[in-house]
Amino acid sequence: MGQQEPLIMQIYCRLEVAVNDPDVIAKLAGQQLREADIDWSRKEEDLEEAVHQLESDLQEALACVVEQNRMTEHLPGVEPRGGLVFTAFGKPDDRFRPGFTDFL
Repeated sequence: MGQQEPLIMQIYCRLEVAVNDPDVIAKLAGQQLREADIDWSRKEEDLEEAVHQLESDLQEALACVVEQNRMTEHLPGVEPRGGLVFTAFGKPDDRFRPGFTDFL
């Protein structure tokens, strides 16, 4: 029996969270950016500018610290290949409600 090609699937998820301490999220995102292995010599901004910008934007900071790969870490035979995390304030967009069909 030959090796079967993996089935590529998408997981769509919307998770509502209450952020009780935005400063903690901002600082965590800044800390993770400082610890990342990034060659800042090739960037337009330096590390401190990037950290300040990230810590000043709660939506971006929260999106940066969410670890989407952990959703599948205990599932045998499932390998995360990448993903997209974004955040928004307020109520959910209608595009993320069951039954929405206008994807374009």
